[in-house]
Amino acid sequence: MIKSAALLLATASLLTLGACKPKEVAQVPPATDISKDAVQPEAGKPAADMQAVLDKLASLGGKAIETSSPEEARKQPTPADAVKAIMMEKGIAPDTSVTTKDVSYPAGGGSTQKARVYTPAGATGALPVVLYIHGGGWVIADIDVYDSSPRAIAKAANAVVVSIEYRHAPEARFPAAHDDANAAYQWVLANAAKWGGDPKKVAILGES
Repeated sequence: MIKSAALLLATASLLTLGACKPKEVAQVPPATDISKDAVQPEAGKPAADMQAVLDKLASLGGKAIETSSPEEARKQPTPADAVKAIMMEKGIAPDTSVTTKDVSYPAGGGSTQKARVYTPAGATGALPVVLYIHGGGWVIADIDVYDSSPRAIAKAANAVVVSIEYRHAPEARFPAAHDDANAAYQWVLANAAKWGGDPKKVAILGES
């Protein structure tokens, strides 16, 4: 079997090489000069609304997370805190087009973790479901810090979005967070219907 596999691989390699004609060779552009003496491109500027968030975040203080312990990093102000502060200052009401429900699920290691179910207001029928796993390098953040993304996805995709928390490293060593994510997936499949979702249409999404 090993000899047959090797023969097939060799044959495929020869066919691939034979199919590549000189005129089909890709032309690689010259390397970009990144030395300190090179002319640097003009830096882009944040949009006005994003600049307002950055300014507000800076005003909230806090330490750089790369110089903080995991415990300290989890306590630092976040962009979500900055957005909430701006909304309060400007009297901007939260979007009511998506409803939420805080629940919990049985995670790995016998633990119980928080989750939040986002549903488009007034939605009918069995909607597609998205299991959303928040960012933070498996070390920081929670469903409150990453509230805006699942909320926006539920609205734009007309889907039920389930955002979960998981055990954090380094206290919970690998693969604890992955075990929690897998447990959450099984839990979502079992409960999607009662949230108005279709258990046959479940996607997994995350960011960091």
